Amino acid sequence: MHNRILTPHIHAIFSRLRNGGLHKKGILLTLSLCLSLIGSFSTAEEAQVEKQEKGKSITLPMITESVTVEAKVPRDLPYSATSELKSERIEPLKPKDLTDILSNVPGTYVSTGAKNEWGVKLRGLGTNRITLLYDGIPVYEPYYNSFDVKAFAADQIDSVKVVKGASSVLYGPNAMGGVVDVLSKRPATDQLTLRLDYGTRRTYGAYAGGALSGRNVLFIGSALREASNGYNWLNDGNTEQRLNSDYERISPSGKIYFNPGNGAEVMAEVNFYKAEYGVPTATEYYRKNYWRFRDWRRLMANLGGSFPVLDGGYIKARTYYVKHYNVLDAYKDDQFADLNWESTYDNYALGAFVLGMAPLSERHHLHASASYRDDDVSTQSAVNAHWEHYEHKTLSLGLEDRFRLIEKIELMAGTNLDHLNKQNGENRTTLNPILGVKYNPREWVDLHLTLSQKSRFPSMKNLYSLPENGGNPDLREEIGTNVEIGFTFDRGWFVSGAAFHNRIRDMIESRINADFIKQNINVARARITGVELETRKAIGPFSFAASYTWLDTRNDETDERLDLVPASQLNASLRFDRASLFSITLWGVYASESSYHSNSGIVDVAPYSILNTVFERGFGKTSVFLKVENLLNNEYWTEPGWPMKARTVSTGMRFFMEGRK
Repeated sequence: MHNRILTPHIHAIFSRLRNGGLHKKGILLTLSLCLSLIGSFSTAEEAQVEKQEKGKSITLPMITESVTVEAKVPRDLPYSATSELKSERIEPLKPKDLTDILSNVPGTYVSTGAKNEWGVKLRGLGTNRITLLYDGIPVYEPYYNSFDVKAFAADQIDSVKVVKGASSVLYGPNAMGGVVDVLSKRPATDQLTLRLDYGTRRTYGAYAGGALSGRNVLFIGSALREASNGYNWLNDGNTEQRLNSDYERISPSGKIYFNPGNGAEVMAEVNFYKAEYGVPTATEYYRKNYWRFRDWRRLMANLGGSFPVLDGGYIKARTYYVKHYNVLDAYKDDQFADLNWESTYDNYALGAFVLGMAPLSERHHLHASASYRDDDVSTQSAVNAHWEHYEHKTLSLGLEDRFRLIEKIELMAGTNLDHLNKQNGENRTTLNPILGVKYNPREWVDLHLTLSQKSRFPSMKNLYSLPENGGNPDLREEIGTNVEIGFTFDRGWFVSGAAFHNRIRDMIESRINADFIKQNINVARARITGVELETRKAIGPFSFAASYTWLDTRNDETDERLDLVPASQLNASLRFDRASLFSITLWGVYASESSYHSNSGIVDVAPYSILNTVFERGFGKTSVFLKVENLLNNEYWTEPGWPMKARTVSTGMRFFMEGRK
């Protein structure tokens, strides 16, 4: 089955390569750049040796997967509020996927709805206005310009960094809401990890992953399989099984690194995700749909590397292919025997990007980026229906200049040009500037003020779906202007905070026109004002973390709050860890009320709180754990009509073995 689906698209890629065009140019540009930079290693190495002989030390950011700033001290932080969860904070939570991880990041709101797809909001803006990077590669389904956060297995994740608000111009287009930067595991030693778990409703998971290294070569591989009969929910205090909530998924992945010398590296990576799952029907407010994703697949492949250039600078070059394929079956009733219709999405993205930094002086660094992406969508609304085809080409160029005026003050200015070539040949171009100042009175204190503009192009669904579904090919891009002032203190206690104001114009909304047909139009002006605070502290065997977010969101056209954005959210965790005894972790979320504009009117979403816990005991290389989600068995939903899980219990074991460096 895999080969029948993937092989035609592999042939299509090579066909495009044979026929030339931008696909060929993008790949060959990256490959030729990699080869030419490998050839320059000897020259760069001589320059580095010469500089070291003068008593200076060079540290190059040669992590190929990361395209965000890797900060060692506050003075190196980005010019925007940034939260990061690394493996030492992720692993104790025993998460299954990215959903469980992002729920603990300040300023994020995770929820699920109509298609059993999990989304995330950053400061009130959802997945179609956020860029998600997986090992530096932008991953989103091209038709909806969105992503499902549950389709990223937690076992394969090493860290998650969330950049909010006035993010760098180097991330490319459609990052108006921020950036979620996910890095997969990259052990420094030979390793083997095994995990088995079993829980409520016969939910089980099995994972195996590891790393092997040789001279100048590192291989990392993993495989995951999970399945469940579904979950329970609370119906007026009574525990019931949520019908059609079952799932089955697998996810193998592999990476290989080659280090030719002088801190440079070349990387190739493949990640495959396949799932089959049900879509529970709405309990109220919406008509009942009996849907199942018979097949949901994503294939990611990329090739590139990081290379030292000039005298202390670097270039990162990558080319990538991201394939989405899914089949949605709609049945006539809850017996799931009589098929009503079947829709298929057969979509891919082929792209390449180059990032670089040139040190013009010890205090003056110039950053630049260039990216190109070809989004190709083929949809079929029914088994015998005509296939619809759409294509978007996006080019983005970014330039960012950072200059340390004096030891304690750094200035930053930049701009990026985003260009969209639409299906009908009509082009759209935006220019998005950013200005910032950073003040570091001490190495452990950061103060920043940033002003930026970000844009978001309409999705293909916004533009080309049938008129009765809202399609409007004349839509303009959304524009957001954001100002942020923030601080970070990292000395004993870690404390960070930010205040921000974002104004959005030409927001795309669905309205009923004069012919009583729903249509997407650029109508709204919106504003989002808020405050974020985060703190962390470790004292002996105890570690504590907490964050608070307050948001005032407003649609200026209607003077109403934006949908499904709580005004207040509190996240907290407490962990006790004695390796020789046991560890116990408690973490929870409180979200205040929100509202939603449904077809039947405004629906209020009640405030809710969730508490989870994990107890773990180690026995040498093996540990066993007990995890309880929704410990207090609270009845709640994040979106009206879609109740969340009741109390869920799982237990499992983990084996970890580490070899030589």
